Amino acid sequence: MSDLAERMMAEIRDSSDPEKEAQLRRYFREPIETHGLTSQQSMDIARKYYPEVKGDLERAMSLTGELMSHRNLSYSSVALRMLERFSRRLEPSHFPVFDGWVEHLTNWATTDHLCTKIIAEAVKKDPGLAERLLEWTGSDNRWRRRAAAVSLVPLARRGEMLGDVFRVADRLMTDGDDMVQKSVGWMLKEASKRHPEEVRAYLLRWREESPALILRYASEKLPKGMRVLKTRH
Repeated sequence: MSDLAERMMAEIRDSSDPEKEAQLRRYFREPIETHGLTSQQSMDIARKYYPEVKGDLERAMSLTGELMSHRNLSYSSVALRMLERFSRRLEPSHFPVFDGWVEHLTNWATTDHLCTKIIAEAVKKDPGLAERLLEWTGSDNRWRRRAAAVSLVPLARRGEMLGDVFRVADRLMTDGDDMVQKSVGWMLKEASKRHPEEVRAYLLRWREESPALILRYASEKLPKGMRVLKTRH
């Protein structure tokens, strides 16, 4: 463990709020480790220690890996907020490192933070990485499957990679885990903002097989007359 990681973890622990920690534990259905930091506290600690890694992407990534390996929501939040400052320098070559971090995920909040702010940057620069996301859809790990969809959310929002959005969705449209279902619905909802007709046609093809939750989430931004929901018998 690096000295920097130890100092950051100590400050996070010292900033802990037992009441907020208890609230967070109740908020997440799955068991989580956390010190109950608010978003502002996480940002403040990340800002405080950023000068120690400024300009050194590899050190920042090593630090992120150290903190995320503890599988603690607060440690991961601070680390990812710091790494966000390097987002323009993240490259497709870093994807194998991100792949390893996915194994440390234990909740939807850290999953979505990692995917939308970090992994999506690499995929944007190399859309061919969608093939790796497709591999994730077959994982037994619910957070890796969720990550496959959420990593495309920022790109779907811009109307990009629609074909890959549908390919990832194809693998997850009948997934039985609601955390995965919500991620697929979110991805398709974002895609629908630029491609409403295409997404509607896609949902119609899956209407009978797909869980109602996916259809409902995916249809949220479609005009009322275009929404695709489960048919009632």
